[in-house]
Amino acid sequence: MTIPKIRQLILDCCNDITFVYNDLQSGVTSLVNDSVVVYQAWHGSKIKEYSNIDEVLNDKFYSGRSIAELIPIVDFDIE
Repeated sequence: MTIPKIRQLILDCCNDITFVYNDLQSGVTSLVNDSVVVYQAWHGSKIKEYSNIDEVLNDKFYSGRSIAELIPIVDFDIE
């Protein structure tokens, strides 16, 4: 998996990205309300919303790591 591929999958707004990191279920889902896209990320019981795809990819939300940093070390499931 690459950053451009993950980025495009999330931007398509019809794919959920899920993975496990530090034994916690994690992922990103895209929600569209009144033509406004919101990206909802979760890591265990924590939930955070973003309006910008770059923040989704680069925020160190996942136990101090970002999705961009996790690409080489976790298996992403696309639903």
